[in-house]
This record gives sequence, C-alpha cells and structure tokens, in this order.
Amino acid sequence: MTGTPATASQWNGLNPGRARRTATTWPLTLCAWAALITLFLISNLMMARLGLAYETTGGAQWEKISPATYFAIAGLFGLLVARPDLAALADEIVRRHKGLIVFFIGWAMLFAYIVRFQGSPLTATFDTFLLPMALFLILPRTRGITQRRMALFIHAFMAANALLGFAEFAAGFRLTPIVAQGLEITSDYRSSALLGHPLNNAAITACYSLIVMLGGAKYLTPVWRTAALLLQLPALAVFGGRFATVAFLGFAAVIALHRLAQIFAGRKFSQTAAAAMLILVPLMLVGTSLLIAEGFLDKFLMRFVEDEGSAASRLIMFDLIGKIPFHDLLIGASPEVVATLQRTEGIAFGIESFWVGFIAYYGILISVPFFAGLVAFLVDLARQTSKGSAWTILLFILICSTSASLSGKTTSFGAFVALLMILMRPLLVAQAPPQRRQV
Repeated sequence: MTGTPATASQWNGLNPGRARRTATTWPLTLCAWAALITLFLISNLMMARLGLAYETTGGAQWEKISPATYFAIAGLFGLLVARPDLAALADEIVRRHKGLIVFFIGWAMLFAYIVRFQGSPLTATFDTFLLPMALFLILPRTRGITQRRMALFIHAFMAANALLGFAEFAAGFRLTPIVAQGLEITSDYRSSALLGHPLNNAAITACYSLIVMLGGAKYLTPVWRTAALLLQLPALAVFGGRFATVAFLGFAAVIALHRLAQIFAGRKFSQTAAAAMLILVPLMLVGTSLLIAEGFLDKFLMRFVEDEGSAASRLIMFDLIGKIPFHDLLIGASPEVVATLQRTEGIAFGIESFWVGFIAYYGILISVPFFAGLVAFLVDLARQTSKGSAWTILLFILICSTSASLSGKTTSFGAFVALLMILMRPLLVAQAPPQRRQV
C-alpha cells in the first residue's frame, strides 16, 4: 500500500516529543506509586512489628528510614529521567516553588546544625521533612490518569483503615501493637489500624474528612462522597483523637454554615448531593444515637473527663522550657538534658507541641528560620492545590501543635502532603514542561 506516511498526530494523538516523554515517565510513575503505597501501608508500628529498629536503639541505619522516603527520593531521579533538561526543570521549580526552596534551605540548616553541634539522629529529619518535599515535587508531575488512580486508592485506603479501626475496637485486637519508647502499651483502647499510632490515625482521618468536604472527592459520586465522609466520623472516636475530632467538627460547622448561607442566597446546588444528604444524615444521627446507647462512644467521651495527665503535661512543658538555661535555649539543649527535665517534670511520652519541642531540642536560633521555611512551604502547598486547601493546612498544623509530631520522627506530614497533592489536585505539569525563556 502506498501513500503518504502517517503523521505524528496520527499515532495515538501524540507528537514524537510527547511520545518520548510518555515513554520515559514510567520510572517516575513506578516510584510515585511505591512511595504512596508504602507511605500508607507501612507505618512506624508496622515496621516495629516486622522487627525493624525504626524508632528504637540499635539496628542498621537503613532501618531508621521509612520505605516511603527511599521511594520518594528515587522518584526525584525518575523525574530527572522524565525531564532530562535539567536547566528547564530547575527554572520551573524556581518559578513555581519558591516556598519549597526556602523550606529546603531551612531543612539544610537544621541538618547541618545537627551534624555539627547536636548529634541527634539524622534520619528523623528525612522522614519528617525530606519525604513531604519529595512528594510535593513528584506527585503532581505524574500523568493525569495516574493521579486519578492514586485518588481512588486513597479513598479505598481511608475506608479500609476506618473499617479496620472499627474491627480492632470491637474485637479488642490490634494489627500493630502500640509501642512507646520501646514498651508496648496494653491499657489503651484506641485502634492503630493501618496508619500506626492512634494520634496519627486521628490527624490524617480529620484532614481527609475536611478535604472531602472541600471537594477533594471529585472522582466519587455524591452518594459515595457522602458515605466516605460519614464513615470517617465514627472512626475519629475509635482512634481517640480528642483535639483532632473537636477541631474537625469546628471547621466542618463553619464550612457547612457558609454553604447553607450561600444556598439561601441563591447559589445552585446538586440535587443528587442534596438527596444523598437527606437520606444519609438521618441515618448518621440514628446510628450515632444507637452507638451512644450501646456504649460505643463511652471510652472516647471518657477521654475528655480523664486524660491521664495529657492536658496537664501541655502546661508543664512551658515550665520545662523555663528551666532550660538561656544559652542552651538559644542554641539547643542536649537531648540528655531535655530527657532529664521530662522525667523530673513528669512528662512521660514527649513534649506535646512540636513548636515547643523544636525550641527545646534545637534552640531558638535554628528554630526561627526553620519555622519561617515551614510557613513558606505551607503557603506554597496552598498555592499549588485547589481553593479551600488552606483550611485543611490550618487544621493539620493545629493538630500537630498539640503533639510531638513534627519535632520527632513521623511520616504524617508526608501523608498529609500526599492527600492534598492528589485529592486537592493542582494544575497538571507532567505533560507540559515550560518553554525555555528567551534572552
């Protein structure tokens, strides 16, 4: 058969340049998927259950870093394979992600300070801060269909995590035992499910629920979207996060009242969504009444009455700061001094505010520029995601402010960034690299 050769546009609608870019995105896609799956399925408690010395002394250094961090860093190399023009990629990052750059500089300063002066474990900063920065870069640069599948994975995971939490609470077992400072805690009723520590579960559940309220479930029908939200509400009770629950309900009430006022002002609304709410909300109220009547919420409500000194420890921690010499408060007290003060002040499981904990461990001189970088990164995160994400960012920071969280080793920040970057989907940048600017 003769005739003119097929044009580039006739081959699956791709020009040769775009086809080559698509062919080289598989390392990035593979690493992004691996980072996302291990981030949500392999928690700190799961690593302890597998016998890895992730949060305890001893063991090899590679055991101290989450698998998600390894895959996310590998994803950065996959990004270089997909975008081999390093100058164009660097130009794009500088133009689009100035907050990320400021945060990276703050992290590098903290890293250098720990190496030079403090001697604390370096691996803690990898999972807590390097992981979310890497996810921030690689997740939105995967293909659109990949991001859609990742969104469906997250919805399925959050549903499974809530259901597992219910099963653990009802049957009295745990997939991963709660461990603190190397000791298993058997007196705590709270579920650990797939995300590990109950407080981590509560924080991610609250943030996910708010994201769904703010339109982060665009691939679900209104009925499934409402069901996804209502499933998470009782999950907050079995995870036992008091502040996370109260804060989420406060944010949700403000958003609901604002939308109700908009509807009364004439804003159009989905009839399917309204019908789903009219059916599911009464079911939720009846179900909640039955749960209270059967004593399901008794243990959670009792945490507001008897918190085993948790609220008192949040007040004591300010006295602890006052007992650190001013010189050490500037440059950071040694971990041994902080640990001794915790024991003498009766703070059993860490300083329950990452702001205070950061100052205690690293000092004011390094904490202030680091906090400035963190705020810059959060602003960048809000700019790169959908409208309304600032509410979720504020909720996450408020929850973190009531626990050790970011002042220790945690993957919760990375999980939160993944939720925002996938569900509050930003402008796609994977298939359309910016043109080099002409001089």
